[in-house]
Amino acid sequence: MNGKTTKSKSSHSRNSAQPVRRAGTVQHGQMSADERIVNRTNARKKRNRRKKKIIHAVLGGVFLLIATVLVLFLFFNINQITVSGDGVYSEADIIEMSGEKIGDNLIFLSSKKINANLTENLPYVGSVKIKRHLPATLELVIIKTTAEYAVMTDGAYALLDGNGKVLEKGLSFVGENITVANLGKVTSADTGKTVVLEDGQIFEKLLELKKAFAETGLSGITSVDITNIYDIKLVYKGRITLILGETDGNSLVHKLSLAKEAIKTQDAENDAYRGTINLTVNGKAYWAEETQPEKNTSEVPETVTDENGSVIPEISTENNSEESSTETSEKNSEKNMSNTA
Repeated sequence: MNGKTTKSKSSHSRNSAQPVRRAGTVQHGQMSADERIVNRTNARKKRNRRKKKIIHAVLGGVFLLIATVLVLFLFFNINQITVSGDGVYSEADIIEMSGEKIGDNLIFLSSKKINANLTENLPYVGSVKIKRHLPATLELVIIKTTAEYAVMTDGAYALLDGNGKVLEKGLSFVGENITVANLGKVTSADTGKTVVLEDGQIFEKLLELKKAFAETGLSGITSVDITNIYDIKLVYKGRITLILGETDGNSLVHKLSLAKEAIKTQDAENDAYRGTINLTVNGKAYWAEETQPEKNTSEVPETVTDENGSVIPEISTENNSEESSTETSEKNSEKNMSNTA
């Protein structure tokens, strides 16, 4: 009997030492259901507040943009257009061809469009600088271009600027400062637009030549022949042919620099020299003087008459010719001796 009582007390003692778990009781480190609901509610409110801030910022930006555009459209319209720079055309023509007029918006005008309008419709306009003088004045600064080359097309000359833009066409002759260019077949030569050649490499070489002329300072070139880009020929003042052969960007500059120095040296000695300079070998210049054909004395001299039909007597130049021949021989002898030395 005593044994049974002792066992019962021991069992009750163990049960009383363990905590009693009840339904809905939260263990240590865990949130209650109410706390989770509160946290989710707070997070949702934060997201809503963030969304509202973003929406308000976007709406504010859109409103500011609209207000700015309205202000620009309402308060920056053109009421005066002025022209400055190179006066190659009348102010009225420039303003008309620009495409801009009084009342147009000053801020949103297209500089690219104005440049295209003027450079194509008024060919001697090389480029245009657009100046906006707020609140309402537009200034067009004209930079002119000049004719540098003449090409033959449709039986007449067309003038090109240094960038190949056609300035005029249908000309029977060209001025002294224009370089006659043989560029092969011309496909298109519309005034105000860039000339189009059958061989695009020839046009690229023409632009290289312009750059090299500017870099070396070589001037006085009266004609160029680039029909074969591997055998380029230039003529200086109608009397000295420069045979360049094949060139790239660097060798072209070097050859033109060498030609410039050679011409300078020769002109100092004889500025009427006629001949060729072969520059096909880099770093070398080979001279070849032009030989004049002997005069055929058996030919019957042409009879010359004045405006009244009277025969003008021929003036004897025999002595002068002998003297000239003697002087030329002496000069050539001196030159040969100098070269030998």
